Amino acid sequence: MKAILTLPVSVCLLASIVTISPTEGAYGDLIWKAETGNTVYAAPAIGPDGTVVVGSEDTNVYSYNPDGSLRWIFTDPTDWVDSSPTIAPDGTVYVGSWDNFLYAINGKNGSLIWKFETGGLIIASPAISPDGTIYLASNDSFLYAVNPDGTQKWVSEAVDSYSPINSSPVLNQEGDTLYFGNEEGELFALDAISGSKRWSFAVPNDPLIPDDEKEVAIVGSPAIGSGGDIYFGSEDGSLYALNSSGALRWSFETIETIRSSPAIAADGTVYFAAQDGYLYALDSEGFQLWETFVGDVFYCSPAIDADGNILICGYDGSSVLGPASLFTSVSADGQIIWEYLIVNFNDSSPNIAPDGSIYFGAHDGALYKFEGSARLMDGQWPRFQSNRRQSGFLPDLENTEMVDVFPAITQVVDDWILVPWFGSGWLKNTGLPWVEHQEHGLLWIESSTVSDVIYYEFNGADWLYASDRAPDYYYRYSSSSWFFHVQGSAIYTGRYFFDPALSEWTGPGL
Repeated sequence: MKAILTLPVSVCLLASIVTISPTEGAYGDLIWKAETGNTVYAAPAIGPDGTVVVGSEDTNVYSYNPDGSLRWIFTDPTDWVDSSPTIAPDGTVYVGSWDNFLYAINGKNGSLIWKFETGGLIIASPAISPDGTIYLASNDSFLYAVNPDGTQKWVSEAVDSYSPINSSPVLNQEGDTLYFGNEEGELFALDAISGSKRWSFAVPNDPLIPDDEKEVAIVGSPAIGSGGDIYFGSEDGSLYALNSSGALRWSFETIETIRSSPAIAADGTVYFAAQDGYLYALDSEGFQLWETFVGDVFYCSPAIDADGNILICGYDGSSVLGPASLFTSVSADGQIIWEYLIVNFNDSSPNIAPDGSIYFGAHDGALYKFEGSARLMDGQWPRFQSNRRQSGFLPDLENTEMVDVFPAITQVVDDWILVPWFGSGWLKNTGLPWVEHQEHGLLWIESSTVSDVIYYEFNGADWLYASDRAPDYYYRYSSSSWFFHVQGSAIYTGRYFFDPALSEWTGPGL
């Protein structure tokens, strides 16, 4: 498809005004806010290089640098963009629109790569599997699997009746099962390879409530615990926990609708909010630990930082200037740390950058950045769609190994020519390290500066994959070795160095 170039900067700036706070520095301080042209419902996504991407009801998608300056505006959609963007490991941005299209956008310049049409408007956010497949739910009641080149892989007809899907799909830790809910109150598990139905769970009906008054829709995205359990809320006011076979483990009842998604801390604590105004904390068996009033929560999902603080937004009635919302930080024991009043409604779920900065949007059309205390929590399911890129997938960290990388401390040979990758050869640079790793099928990288890594996989004959952007994780498709090429002076704290000239390991601690 023809690429659509970024708007000229002079035009873009008219639609994005950045206000810088003079008091930034302390936890909870506003750093800046950038104006879009209309309401921001969706949660912003954060790329590997710290770029923030968000959609707006002005039909545009905006990309901002960490300092608040505008990077690009994507103007192709012809209707609202309420879908939260998802950023692939290679930096491609995927986002849906009310115009029925899923868009693939070049994350560097905002140009169109391709677009894929469904039969209905798109509110849900896409999920991305380790092999690059994009999974997309639509209001036409179907779930689509799309290849990275924009062609259809499959469309599932597992939903038994016409029922819009606004629940963003997520993948289990193995990447082979998809979970999502629909407006009929049914949670589905689909085979991610074929789209066939594995099982479904129907929210129980209360026989005392007339059919035309029942509210059972599953709007929020499910969360998946480290043991494979699935957690989700329903408009019937209950949070449900299922095992990976679809059997009910427990349910917890509130007095109001639950439309947002739960989050799961590293210790298994489940956090969720309801329209009764409370943020709840439950243990992994469904027993309540505490509740704290944060204002009526409609669609905003909590996020957990590495210090255990929970970030959430809720409606707080009306101020003298109009409708008001509170953005709140709550400690792990349920105490309010700070609050920020926004004179408007707020449904955008917060996101946390690698440096701890907090981002969210609001109905006033602005994207906000606040001073945070810590990066996003590791493990389990710490926020909407699991991670800052909103991929809807979080690997099983118990079966992975953390590998951080230092710049070169050993000299390497300068004549190591890489075999062709996509038809082009790569020459190894003198003085830069190659880091080899042979453990497990998945590596998790956590760093605030991740743009200086190139990853290659060598299976003895071919280099299978390369990227000039470092994602949150790297997926190994075979039993071959990993090689990381570290450029510049970015520090990743190293354990493994492989010197091909000496054919031996070296480095700190070895």
